Amino acid sequence: MTYNVLGAQADAVVYDEHAGWAARIDQLQPDVLVVQEAQTDDVTALRALMRTGYALAAYQKWACDLKTDREGVAILVKMTTTVVVGGGGTNVGGSCADPTMRRVLVWADLEFDGAPLRVYGTHLTAGGGAAAQSRTTQIELIRARIAADLPDVGDRWLLAGDMNFVPGSADYRLILDGTATAPAPGRMLDTFAELQPAAADPGTCPSFADTPATQAYLLSVPELVRSCGYTAGWAKDTNPLQCDVFSLCTSWEIRKDTSVRSRIDMVLRPAGGPFDVTRAVNPSRSDADWAWPGAEWFRLSDHLPYVVDLEPSARLSAAGAG
Repeated sequence: MTYNVLGAQADAVVYDEHAGWAARIDQLQPDVLVVQEAQTDDVTALRALMRTGYALAAYQKWACDLKTDREGVAILVKMTTTVVVGGGGTNVGGSCADPTMRRVLVWADLEFDGAPLRVYGTHLTAGGGAAAQSRTTQIELIRARIAADLPDVGDRWLLAGDMNFVPGSADYRLILDGTATAPAPGRMLDTFAELQPAAADPGTCPSFADTPATQAYLLSVPELVRSCGYTAGWAKDTNPLQCDVFSLCTSWEIRKDTSVRSRIDMVLRPAGGPFDVTRAVNPSRSDADWAWPGAEWFRLSDHLPYVVDLEPSARLSAAGAG
């Protein structure tokens, strides 16, 4: 499961976001959880409040964050099913200014089903112009890092996070295919699109503008939102005094009557890798438990989580036995 939790707005002043996240994760029960925009208190609270025990496998803060408690990307692992062997993290990029803005890359080495598995987590730069140039550079550096790790991990790895690009974009094609001069680590597969191929087609599943007309349309076709895997595009407060300090986040109420409208949260895997994708879902407002008590999704973040089930194939088990 990958989830941008919008940690800077979690303070339990009006609503206990930490308890809400913990309740949602306890409900979804991921073996591995990659969270973005997580501050130290967010990671600590999650581990304390969840009924299921999770080990902190990796946590890297964003070097360019100006907050006193910088946000970062963390990987949490359910202790009852997966063994943590090691982990690490870094910031990829050249500076704290576009077009070479650094962003976080973390990794956790796990033993799952008797075989090794490395999970990478990231949160790429959002926006266009110079910011888009930063994101492209980050993608190239992440692919290069995974390629450099291949002698140790082979094709036993996954990459999860808030990618801040959409299917059909140049960056989507870049992260999946690389370039002619830098093809390693090989082709990546978009796990959601493996089961929902139309989700990779911007003609069928475009990113919608935030207008009353498109919002009304999306609310009328919840199955389209579900099948396209939309996770993001909800309102986000930009008034730090009102929202981050006093917790008067007007976006909470706006989200109740709007829809997510783009897909930027993804889990990628190596083509030909030793996994089978059996389920890929984005919890949506059409679910019966949309407002599950204590975990109302519209109060927790401007993102929804993405959950994918992957089963080890015979190749992964054989690699562990070998």
